[in-house]
Amino acid sequence: MSKKNIAGQSQEGLCPKCHHKMDVMSAQHYVCAHCKQHFIEHYICPTCHQPAQMIKGCGAINYICPTDGLISSSKVIFQYLPE
Repeated sequence: MSKKNIAGQSQEGLCPKCHHKMDVMSAQHYVCAHCKQHFIEHYICPTCHQPAQMIKGCGAINYICPTDGLISSSKVIFQYLPE
């Protein structure tokens, strides 16, 4: 499962430092066993590059940008920041 990649940002589940697959600790919390670094997952709007919010309901996951509204889950940019 891959997501859109922008320079300086990572694909879903890949460490932004060493590019190894990270382990999921809990929702939005990842750890890289190789770097021993913890990361928090953030969602970015592909249009305005502002933080987006994840909304879960009835088994579906949607992303909403305060400026641009509903974002297709295939276009959301995932960013991993050190915890």
